[in-house]
Amino acid sequence: MEIIKLDPHQIHQASNVLSASFFDYPMFTFYFPDPKRRTRCLPWYFRNILNCALHYGEAYTNPDISGVIFTLPPGHTKISIWEYILNGFLLTPFMLGFRNYKQSMDCESFVGDTQEKLMKNRLHYYLWGLAVEPSQKARGIGTALMLPVLAKADAQKIPVYLETHDEKNVQYYQKHGFNLIHNVRIPKYELPIWCMLREPI
Repeated sequence: MEIIKLDPHQIHQASNVLSASFFDYPMFTFYFPDPKRRTRCLPWYFRNILNCALHYGEAYTNPDISGVIFTLPPGHTKISIWEYILNGFLLTPFMLGFRNYKQSMDCESFVGDTQEKLMKNRLHYYLWGLAVEPSQKARGIGTALMLPVLAKADAQKIPVYLETHDEKNVQYYQKHGFNLIHNVRIPKYELPIWCMLREPI
């Protein structure tokens, strides 16, 4: 399967794939409890996320854009608030509502701090997101998207870190060499995260 770099003009279609794939993802059902609001907000959210990924990391897809993967590089595995704002997140408090915005900021801060605590300044790639159009799952698209990322990290002898809010994803990533290194619930909100690391081969 051919894997290509995501072009900026493909962001709209890629964000729709991400929105469909992550529609019932625990983090987003928490951020956007109302399904109608989630339907409206997720494409906007993922367009901005992909803007960040293209500016500070890398994003890949396949020719029919049925899958997307995006990563951040060693030394820049955390996006600052200013970088988020520069890439479209200025209106986040209005899109989420101020209460949900405060909750999301608490969660994002905890997730980022957890990554820093676990990796202890060790250089690593951050597998920020991987998604496949729901109708195209179980066809090897996710694996095909991940292999170049893992090969690049292996060539540089650098580990790859990720976290997931969905326990079902743990076994999937374990099949690709990731090990579960931490499981914790975000304080106040009891939202679980599973942190995983793949050492270079």
